[in-house]
Amino acid sequence: MAYGLYLSLDQDKWFRNDFSSENKLTGTIYSDINQVTAKDITGYTVKVKMFQDRAPNFERFNKTASAVVEANGTWSYAVADGEMPSPGLYKVKVELSKTGVQESSLNRVELMILDGAAD
Repeated sequence: MAYGLYLSLDQDKWFRNDFSSENKLTGTIYSDINQVTAKDITGYTVKVKMFQDRAPNFERFNKTASAVVEANGTWSYAVADGEMPSPGLYKVKVELSKTGVQESSLNRVELMILDGAAD
């Protein structure tokens, strides 16, 4: 198998003050650059991380997501009150880990954090 993880987010915008146990930040992890073959994430811990281009080594968000359908590489994270960083454009990556394995997504997906709540 060729090396590589690729992230696809289901959202491209998020209101900073929105939080819900039902309306979650969601995505899929793929094992190919064309995002055709989902990565089976059974047994992995999925970390979702956000940072900005001007400070790529400073994580603004680092949370453990839950698998939705492990075999399909899908995950979700229920954003809690006050967890989203300040408004701006962020790059999102995922890290998968389990005993003896740690891998990061090769692509960075943009997520725009908007001020306020959805109207």
